[in-house]
Formats: sequence, C-alpha cells, structure tokens
Amino acid sequence: MPTDPTHQLLQQLCGLGLSSERLREVLAAYAPILEEIATLRALDLQDIHPAVVFEPTAAYRSRP
Repeated sequence: MPTDPTHQLLQQLCGLGLSSERLREVLAAYAPILEEIATLRALDLQDIHPAVVFEPTAAYRSRP
C-alpha cells in the first residue's frame, strides 16, 4: 500500500518508519498538545519577566 505524500515527507524529515495507520494514531495523540502549544504561543508575554534569568558568567565574576 503506497503512503500519502505527507507520510513520505515525515519519513524523510524525521526518519519515521511508521505505517500510515500508526502515524495517524500518533498525530491524533499529539493533536491536543499542539493545541496547547498554539495557546501558549498566542499569549502576550511582552511585559512579563522570567522568574529566573540564566546567567552563565555569574560564577566567573570576581566578588567584591
């Protein structure tokens, strides 16, 4: 049974060796996660600052 173009593209990009049926199951399982990611991306966080700022050079600075 030949695979559809989307399945072929996913196989090429991700190295997936899934059957078309299994691919549909996986995509259905991840659909709610993708919806939540879209919701998070739509949030306006311009005025919100992170609780922690990663500063890798802090340990190497001289102490007063």
